[in-house]
Amino acid sequence: MKLRVLAIGAHPDDIEIGCGGTIRLFADQGHEIKFIVITSGEEGSLDFNKDLLRKNRKIEAQKSAIVLGVSGVLFFEEPDGLTYLGKETKINLIRIIREFKPEIVFIHSSQDYFPDHQVVSQLSKSAIQAASGPWYGDAGLVPHNVRDVFGFEVWNPLQSPQMTVNIDSSIDRKIQALNCHASQTGSLNYVGAIRGLNEYRGAITMTGKYAESFEVIKVGGVL
Repeated sequence: MKLRVLAIGAHPDDIEIGCGGTIRLFADQGHEIKFIVITSGEEGSLDFNKDLLRKNRKIEAQKSAIVLGVSGVLFFEEPDGLTYLGKETKINLIRIIREFKPEIVFIHSSQDYFPDHQVVSQLSKSAIQAASGPWYGDAGLVPHNVRDVFGFEVWNPLQSPQMTVNIDSSIDRKIQALNCHASQTGSLNYVGAIRGLNEYRGAITMTGKYAESFEVIKVGGVL
């Protein structure tokens, strides 16, 4: 059965860091995948002015999505450095969930303490719940209940991961996708750091050479 998979990230490279290998596995199996990037990531470098960085990061995200086999990337273009997100953004996210009807959604884990990630994690969970019921008429469409929701790790590794996926066959594509984000790799070797984290996850869980670990937020349509 062909599945619909949605991944929601605060910044243009967060999804690739947290679940890029798993996403590529879904793509290789023929499933349909979409990304939502909430902010433009314009605060992500001191080497570029904000307008240029905003444009560059959008292009980088699109190139990266192609590498991972993603069918489309939706950019909310919220300002980087979030402290909150308004009701209009929540309604927009509800609308997309109801329209795309994903069975599986990947979001920032609740254990990710980077402020922007916390905001987007809470927004994502709130919108997923709201999309399932007879609420928020402004979002339109019929309710949709997401079956499974998993939280990925970015800058704060999960203390007690509940699910681990072997990504031996997709690690090279994940690294290729991360390298598309050239504006972020010039001053920080985070690609090497993420490869190391995935190698650690594979070794410590004995699931393979490389793995991605997740928080299980919802399975089988039940919170």
